[in-house]
Amino acid sequence: HLCFFCRRRWSLTVNDYHSIIVTSFSRFIYFLMMTKRPIAQAQEPNQVKEHEDERRGSRDLIYATKNFLLVTVLASCFTAFFVGRIARIRLIDPKRRNFSGHHEGNLHDVVVKRAEDELLTVGLPDPVIGQGKAVPHTTYISKNFHTARSTNTHSRWMVTDVGKRQCANLSDHPECKPKSTVSLEATLLSDGTTLEEEHLPSGQHLLIDMENIDSVFLNSESRLAIAMLELVEQCGLTLLSYHCHKKQPSGVSCAGVLLESHVSFHSWPSQGVIILDLFTCGPNSLLPIVPVVEKLFAIASTDPSTETEGPPKMVWAHKYRGFPQSSDSAEITDMFHFPVGQMSDFKKEVVSATTKYQRVDVYDVLRPGVQSLELFKKSLLNDGSYESTHPDLFAPDRIVFLDGVLQSRRSGDAAYHESLVQPALFAHSNPRRVAIIGGGEGATLREVLKHKTVEKVIMIDIDEQMVHLSRQHLPFWSDCSMLLNSSRSCFNDPRVETYYLDAFQWFIDRFATKDIDTEQVVEEPFDVIIMDALDPQVQKEFADALYNEGPFVYSLWDALSESGVLVAQVGEASTIRSPSGEYSVDRNRLKFIEALAKLGFKAIRDYEESHNGFTTPWEFIVAFKDFDTKAEWFANGAAVNLKIRERAMITTTGESPFHYFDGATMKSYRYPSKGSQVVFCRHRSTAKYCIRGHGLDPKLVNLPGLGNFTKALIEQNSYMGLEKAVPGIFISPHTASLISRWPKEIPFWAHGGFSDILDIYIRKYGRFSLPHIKTKVVIDSTITKFMNQGCNGTNRMGHDFNITEGPTDPHLVSKGEEAAYNPARERQVHYYSNAIPLWDIANGTDLFDNNFGVQ
Repeated sequence: HLCFFCRRRWSLTVNDYHSIIVTSFSRFIYFLMMTKRPIAQAQEPNQVKEHEDERRGSRDLIYATKNFLLVTVLASCFTAFFVGRIARIRLIDPKRRNFSGHHEGNLHDVVVKRAEDELLTVGLPDPVIGQGKAVPHTTYISKNFHTARSTNTHSRWMVTDVGKRQCANLSDHPECKPKSTVSLEATLLSDGTTLEEEHLPSGQHLLIDMENIDSVFLNSESRLAIAMLELVEQCGLTLLSYHCHKKQPSGVSCAGVLLESHVSFHSWPSQGVIILDLFTCGPNSLLPIVPVVEKLFAIASTDPSTETEGPPKMVWAHKYRGFPQSSDSAEITDMFHFPVGQMSDFKKEVVSATTKYQRVDVYDVLRPGVQSLELFKKSLLNDGSYESTHPDLFAPDRIVFLDGVLQSRRSGDAAYHESLVQPALFAHSNPRRVAIIGGGEGATLREVLKHKTVEKVIMIDIDEQMVHLSRQHLPFWSDCSMLLNSSRSCFNDPRVETYYLDAFQWFIDRFATKDIDTEQVVEEPFDVIIMDALDPQVQKEFADALYNEGPFVYSLWDALSESGVLVAQVGEASTIRSPSGEYSVDRNRLKFIEALAKLGFKAIRDYEESHNGFTTPWEFIVAFKDFDTKAEWFANGAAVNLKIRERAMITTTGESPFHYFDGATMKSYRYPSKGSQVVFCRHRSTAKYCIRGHGLDPKLVNLPGLGNFTKALIEQNSYMGLEKAVPGIFISPHTASLISRWPKEIPFWAHGGFSDILDIYIRKYGRFSLPHIKTKVVIDSTITKFMNQGCNGTNRMGHDFNITEGPTDPHLVSKGEEAAYNPARERQVHYYSNAIPLWDIANGTDLFDNNFGVQ
């Protein structure tokens, strides 16, 4: 029987040895039962004689003593164990190794150890009800299928008090008769309420992959099951039942049914891999479970002969599933898309904390498709390679989330904060006092302190704990050590004052407006105010108060000096597919622009930056209190670079303190985007520059090929030689001002009279306009210039201007926002007006008559 049993099985466990012993013993008992009565009792002499006669007549009768029986049983057990052990060592193990090698390659001996068999004799642990949990009535149903690849199969389930009374775990007991009905007292408390959690058709899904895990641990059904139960208990979940398969030749698969949903794992000991899956329908976040899983399952190999590629590695992702009934999806749209929602090669939580006002999450992550885990590991070595000598280029990206919304990241830090701060500061002629609203990371403060002209910076942020977390976990955001004679932390610079107060109320209390009945002003106005606060797209009541017309926005006007500049980040930029602002999440941005225009800001412009590390370009709004400051917005690249050289703080390396901003970058901010123009025109479809595209009226007829005389009547509402009027010479306000100053500031011998000639030419042939108070000049570069100029300095082509009087109070001016903010007008070229006749020109008219350039 033993040989037959060995041939049927490839391996022997403790249970197999039990089977051998029981089988041998049963054979022996069967043998005894087939014999006559084996023991002779004390009998009468005549009975003894009868038995002796019977014995003489029968050869099948066997007599055995108690000692003989006991020795026989013990000898049978010992013989079965000894023979089975020898058979295992000499016959079965070699075949099992060949079988394993055929199916899974060369497994290390440690994989096939049966260390857990001793524990399996007792059985796997049962699920238990957590404290404060009430489990509803459930019915356990299972179906097992025979498979040669499964060595062991175990199922364990939770039994409630009601279940015990119904014999759920005693079905084979003779007195146990399960009932068909269930009492509700299992789920109801004394007051009639229930502890059962709400289960909605949505939930959270946690996916975890691990490698380089100890193979003995991965092949132990009992240790893995205990780890799973410990995970469920530490996470406050309720495990109703679980089912495990020990696979052949190695590996374990377990699936557990949770009151909240399910948990499962599958292991591959030979590869050191385990994959876990946890889904819950409860409201509690699964993110805190990630380090718990790592602690319980990331068991490093203790065998030095085991080949692993390093310490345990874990890759995980968290996803939202189903159909949530809540409309608050801020977390889902940012942090839970990336990095939490993706299985990236490297992802590590730096800090997750909840302050009095918001939740702060910081992650280190390698950007998929941009950064490589292999190169990152190489940068940590001291081998003289390019990666090791430039570790900053291969370090993980650090990302900051507030309430799940992406705020900043190390890879886009310079681009975002320099594009927010530097354009406004360089547009101002002499920024001395600067206010920062928000900016708790310290990067906005860092950019302001790079200017020599700045004497005082006041930063107002309501969340003091957020600032402290930033200083601890984001030190490079507020690092001013590169500035000569500055402190290591920008917060410690002597020019800085920090207030942990509500900026909304701070400005209202210190700056009065016409709408607020107070005249006390306790703070000197600022040259520049920077709003690095909540995105206007965030659907919160505070965002509405921050960007809508009201006391706070009014206080910003009075908080600025006469030449002050206000700049604010206003969230994701519009695209040509975006709806009108009042019908989208951008309605607060639209209301903010309209409020600034009503206050009297002379010019309001928007610009974009697409290198911030966000998924879309980011939009900024800058508002100027006077036109002269706006004129600096159009300074050419060379002028901006000169300002950088003159104003920038000296660095310890002698290089520019700006990593991203320069004259060429500033040039890209001059004009609004096409998306901004399209969305503006959707909001104001009847606006003048929305009807006329690109400054060209498509309804007017163009008459090309003009000669000295007209060959037909040229009506006033038409174009004359449009293709020749386009290539004009544009002289920016900065250049025009420089040319006009040359004759006065530069000696004659230095320019040889050239500046006088150039100035006369510009004054004679140029068309002057004052879009920024400072003069802009356009000179026609073709023959159309001679057509345009008439006698006594009059023009034959262009526009007639009708000047009328109107109110100057910004609160009384209607639709003033269209004059201050009009991206459609800013994007259009206005040189075409020189090709429009001011009156009808008759057939045969000399186009060059009365022109001194021809005479």
